[in-house]
Amino acid sequence: MEARGPSAAGARRELQQKLANRKTPRFGLVSSTDKIDRLIEIFLVDLEASDRAARTKDKYAYMVKKHISPRIGSVRVGEATSGLIDHFIRSIVEESGPSTARTCGAVLSWMFKIALRHDAVIVNPVLGVQIPRLRTKKPQALDAGQYQDLRKKLIEWERASTLGRPRSQELHEIADGLVALGVRPGELFSLLWEDLDMEANPPTIFIHTTVIRTTAGGVRIQDHPKTRHGIRQLTVPDFLVKQLRERHIRQTRSAMPNPLGLIYPSSTGTVMDANNVGKIWRVASDAIGYDWVTLKTFRKTNATIIARTMGPEAAAYQAGHSKVSMTQEHYIEERRGALDTRAIVDAFSPPRKSLPTHEQSLTMD
Repeated sequence: MEARGPSAAGARRELQQKLANRKTPRFGLVSSTDKIDRLIEIFLVDLEASDRAARTKDKYAYMVKKHISPRIGSVRVGEATSGLIDHFIRSIVEESGPSTARTCGAVLSWMFKIALRHDAVIVNPVLGVQIPRLRTKKPQALDAGQYQDLRKKLIEWERASTLGRPRSQELHEIADGLVALGVRPGELFSLLWEDLDMEANPPTIFIHTTVIRTTAGGVRIQDHPKTRHGIRQLTVPDFLVKQLRERHIRQTRSAMPNPLGLIYPSSTGTVMDANNVGKIWRVASDAIGYDWVTLKTFRKTNATIIARTMGPEAAAYQAGHSKVSMTQEHYIEERRGALDTRAIVDAFSPPRKSLPTHEQSLTMD
């Protein structure tokens, strides 16, 4: 092989590059001289063929389109060093936060594993990059008194007269469903009347679907929840059964279409979008003085009260988690006060001393 360059050193570099390229097998779909955009094309095909959840596929494809391709898509695969990836990840942290940066890091790691399989790189450059950890806050839940106060203020906010478009009247019933069942918002909004058995003893509801947002911006019902452990049957408390009976009667008498038979449809009878509900909730929660409460807080509230009465294992099942440790770390609020364990620990109290015989006689006299 031979190569030319503006100088001896330049010609030598060109020759080395040609030799490196020659090592790539002819059946490789990507080479070190291809741009990362070419690697992205192969990655998207690999992603679509994988068994990842539809939500994950949409999320990864969005990260490629939004962040990776515009910033480093024109860089050659062989020039993507750990330093370049590290600079990219840090810039994403500053602009979009550590959560987005971690997702981009996961996508890039997958992409360069593909490049390794095709001998386009010798090592995965993402391995040398420090992906930022997410700062997890301690879970905070509502107690029964706080929830009743929140609910009362929420109903007052819903019924208050306003100019323009009327406020949603659904928020307090959505909150009741979330706090009573401990499900994810997407799981709640995907529930059908056929999933509910109010005549059973106890009444039950079957969680086996969720609502996801597609890359096109719409929402649809996914035929499985977030994880396989999310498929579960839950009991429905009496207060929610009563509310759902009334809700079913209202829907039956209403002229509003509900072709899917959703328990919590949107105002137009379609699938409810958790993102839109979250936006309305933030406005309402700020107005009623509970700005720290999100839709996820109700799930933590449910997990906390179940864990304190039935144990963390029961809370993990209710939440649809595979690991009890995750429920304890992210969903169960730490107990604020001391446990009254006196009745149990009193078993270790020393026995009362018995009086000598002559002292007993004196006491009797």
